[in-house]
Amino acid sequence: KEIQQVAEKNNIEVVTQNASFFRKTFSELNHQSVGIICNKRLEENENFLENIIKKEKLLLLVLEHITDPHNVGACIRSAAAAGVDAVIVPKNRSCHLTSTVRKISSGGAELIPFIVVTNIVRTINKLKSEGVMIYGTDIEASQLHDEMSYSDKSALIIGSEEKGLKRLTLENCDEIIKIKMPGRIESLNASVSTGILLFQMINQKRTKS
Repeated sequence: KEIQQVAEKNNIEVVTQNASFFRKTFSELNHQSVGIICNKRLEENENFLENIIKKEKLLLLVLEHITDPHNVGACIRSAAAAGVDAVIVPKNRSCHLTSTVRKISSGGAELIPFIVVTNIVRTINKLKSEGVMIYGTDIEASQLHDEMSYSDKSALIIGSEEKGLKRLTLENCDEIIKIKMPGRIESLNASVSTGILLFQMINQKRTKS
């Protein structure tokens, strides 16, 4: 009833369907008996970077070869909550904007540009040429995430859970950082790490300003 009231308030037509409609139309989704037909935000290509790269203050999230849609969706949700300007992923060997990613992002996928690029290293060097500092993540890093002074124009790169960042990607980063973890677990889920690092970055910038 609440959903129906909100829809009607916003002039959205409400249509009632039987259970078989939902089983047929949303067979692979946990739809909870509610579906919305909408204009989804589409993926962007590399040209979209030209629209935002000149900004004086910029925060980008780069996901390198993360293939789990639940992780990607959770990363997008954290990015949208942190006010990230765009999420960047490579064209190959990475999960893109699937229906699962959109659902897990809890609306984040509709709020933040999702840019698909051909080559991550080439994109990194493009960003660096425009004054963007590149922060890579690696478990062997000597710099701790809460001891770093982050630039007003920053890009955070998160690697796959299995292999982390590729060697060539690490070599092209300006700084390599890791999360300070005093406990007995050595690593965190990619999406959890993303949330911790993004909010460390924005909170430090807010304190500095």
